[in-house]
Parts: sequence; C-alpha cells; structure tokens
Amino acid sequence: MDYARYIDHTLLAANATVQQIATLCDEAIAHHFYAVCVNSGYVPLVAEKLTGSEVKVCSVIGFPLGAGLTSAKAFEAKAAIAAGAQEIDMVINVGWLQSGEVKAVSADIQAVREVCGP
Repeated sequence: MDYARYIDHTLLAANATVQQIATLCDEAIAHHFYAVCVNSGYVPLVAEKLTGSEVKVCSVIGFPLGAGLTSAKAFEAKAAIAAGAQEIDMVINVGWLQSGEVKAVSADIQAVREVCGP
C-alpha cells in the first residue's frame, strides 16, 4: 500500500522561509505525498511549485488558536482558495467547544464550509 498518498507534508512555523517551503514542495513531489499544507500566505508559492504534480495544495485556517472571528476564518479560506488552495484544514474554537457552545462551533465550521464549495 502506498501510504505516502495519505500524508500531508506540513510546515506551519511562523518563521518558515521561502526556501523551506520550496523544499517541502520538492519533497512532497518526490515522495508522492497527498498534499502540502501551509499557512495561507504561502499558498501562491505552493500552488506554483506543485503545478503539474498530483500533490494537492492545502491551507490551514484559523491557525494556531482557532479563536478568531468566524468571518475572518471564512475570509481567509476564500482568499486561500482564490490563491490556489485545493483543500482547507480549519482549527475550531476549542474554548467554545469546552464551554458547551456547540451551535457556535457548528456555525463556525459551516461558515468556512460554505466558502469552500463542493
């Protein structure tokens, strides 16, 4: 079984460099990983580097805390998709979940899901 096709090659460090992201993409292509997952600011670079490969472009939304405004998460997801993201990983608001605010968590997820499309 080709387990590499189930792995997201990820670099979410705040101090990740352009060269590190480029290397991440090269490694993902070489090892046939499923996706490269980065902060949304690096999506255009990753989309360019992965052009013509089977590796997907993934962006994390609301990282690292998940405690931002729902509208900000939805905006970030929409912008990441416009920049080339093919998959979105979203950080939920754990504080809301721990407080029993399940409807708020669901609405948060739904708002991001709506901008993602099919």
